[in-house]
Parts: sequence; structure tokens; C-alpha cells
Amino acid sequence: MKKIYIKSSIAVALVFAICAGFATYADEISIVEKYGPAATVAIEKKELPEGTLVYDSPIAATTVDITTANAIKQINIVDPNAAKIGSSPTNLITNPTKEDLANPYANMDIIPSDNATYLPTTLGLTNLVVKNTNATKPAITAPAYALINASTNQIYAAKDQTIKYNPSGLANLMTAYIAASSLSMDAKLKVNSSALHNIDKDASIIALSSKDTITLRDAIAAMFVKGAVDAANVIAENVAGNKTAFVALMNTTATNLGMQNTTFIDPAGISNDNQTTALDMAILMAKVCEKPELLELLSLSTYSLPQVEKRDKLIIYSKNSLLNRESASYNADVKASRMAFTSNSKYCITSLMNYNNNNIIAVVLKSEGSQFSDTKKLLEFAKVAIAE
Repeated sequence: MKKIYIKSSIAVALVFAICAGFATYADEISIVEKYGPAATVAIEKKELPEGTLVYDSPIAATTVDITTANAIKQINIVDPNAAKIGSSPTNLITNPTKEDLANPYANMDIIPSDNATYLPTTLGLTNLVVKNTNATKPAITAPAYALINASTNQIYAAKDQTIKYNPSGLANLMTAYIAASSLSMDAKLKVNSSALHNIDKDASIIALSSKDTITLRDAIAAMFVKGAVDAANVIAENVAGNKTAFVALMNTTATNLGMQNTTFIDPAGISNDNQTTALDMAILMAKVCEKPELLELLSLSTYSLPQVEKRDKLIIYSKNSLLNRESASYNADVKASRMAFTSNSKYCITSLMNYNNNNIIAVVLKSEGSQFSDTKKLLEFAKVAIAE
């Protein structure tokens, strides 16, 4: 048995009513398409749980037991104002201070090159600086975006980089990152009934039941391809014991990654109160893509899930056209991408391009429908910036 120790200086209970705090997913499809013909009788929308969703986050000092035998390391979390994370007390990495991370260039499209240092200390993304280029800046429709070179730690372009936006399902990139850092991709996750309760009836799910088990690989694929809320909840409970503890872990990990303008409320990203910036999300995407197993899943436009208790084998499809070879918006430069949408967040997308051995991350937030063309413009701009 493995334990995760969590200590926070704040104890706040956050309660969200579904009718007020959650938005409808745009990629909802018919019951028949979602679950397969064999499941239409057993699974009807009227049977999906309704009511109030409650999260307690962050939490007071506690110890949470993880009973899965597949957990591979212990994670120690301390006060978020001086957070450390690591595999043992002798291998801890200290997060940057709030003063170090202060950013006076909130609404500038390009940070001036004479004020280059932005993130002095992060996990793997140190000294993120601005690339000063003479190239013409692309006309981006979305209100917030970021373009970074994760190989050289350079910012190529950014707008509204400290204004917080709702990232919708992009939040589950953090869920996947933590899970893949803690468990084997072949780990068998037990589905508890608590992971299936109080899910908004309009949220995307993969029809799990409390009699099921699912591998971590399948659960993450369900999150990435279809934004499955039940899969995200199952991951959270298997990694940290419960969603509350997992959300605390999400936020402390974000702090340690240098994501100083990010707050997570739930593992799936369904709450309107999840908040981040385009630059923070670029940092997270860069870290996620360092894991080959996650990079592979982020490249998929379709995925086959095995049969479970209440449905047959299920093939799920992504609406991220950048990854779909049959789509007019398909972009061969994009090696990994995650798109999400709610009526509150609008379209949010983050993508990876590898160009001349440079890992380029583009993020677009709150797009009204230009997310694919905006991403293409940013990636083309990156090619020019690399060549200079």
C-alpha cells in the first residue's frame, strides 16, 4: 500500500450547483452513437444522476491511502505557498516565489526582449524568455493565445497571458500528467460508484459502472478523445483516494510547474471555475508531451474502448479536426493536440508541432470557432521565428 501525504494551509469548501456552475458540452452525440446499440436500453439519459456536485478543495492536513498495487512512487505535497514535490524528501524541487513569477506585461502581444526572464524556476522549463523576431505577427482571432518553443524555452508570441480563462477539458491534461507520473499505463483502475455520481446529464461519459475496471491508458484516451468525465473521476480516485485530494494535488503540481495563474476545481475540467492562462497551458502541454505514452494518446482522432458491464465495445471519435486526416482542417504538422469546448469556455485548444527538432506548443483559448485556423497561423509563425 502506498500513501500520498497532503498538507495545505487553507481549508475551503467549494460547493457548486450543476445548474449554475457547469456548462453543456458541444460534442454531445446520440445515445446510440455514444454507447452502441446494445446499451440503449440499459443507459438512458433519464437514468444519469442529477443534483448538486460538491468539492472540498484545497483540504486541511490529511493522509490518503492508495490501495492500488500499481502505484510506483510516493508524492509529498506541502504548503502551496512554499510547495515542493518529489519522489522522496531528499529529492524535492522548490517552486518559484510569487515575487519571482510576477509579470508586468499582462496584455502585450509580444513581451519586450529587454524584459526576457519570465519563469526563473520550473520543472524543466527554466528561464522561459522571449524570442525577438522581425516576422509579421499573425492576426489571431481568439482573445488569448500563446506560442512557445519548449526545446529552447522561448516565447514566440503571447496575448492576455495573465488574464484567466476557463480551459474546459484542457484541465484533464493535468489529470493525465499526474496519473502517468504515478501509475503504469497498464494499471487497472477500479470504478467506484462515487466516481459516477453527480455527473451533469449533458457531460460526455463512456458509460462505466461500479462493476467495471479500466486501464489507465483507456481512461486517459477517453479523456483526450472525448472529454469523458467519468474516466477523469475514476483516475482521480485511483491516484489520490478521492477527487478532493486529487484536485489539491492538481493545484500544487501546477504551482510547481510555474503555472502561477491557474486554479483547478475538478479533474475533468467541467466547472466554470477552473481558471488558467494560455501561457500556463502551454507550459502544461510541454510537460505532458515529455511523456511518450501521453504524446501518443494526444495524436489520436479515434480510439477503441473495450466492452464493459453496461455497453459493448465502443469506438470514440474526436472533433479535433487538426488530427483528422479526412478533415479540411487537418494539419500534418500537428503531432499532438487536445481540444475542448463548453458554452462558457468556448473552444480551447493546445497543439504540439515538431519542426527542425524544435517542440513548438500553440495554445488558443476562448475561440468562437477560429481555433484551427488560429493554430495554423501560430505554427507557421513559429517556423519563421525558428529560421531567424
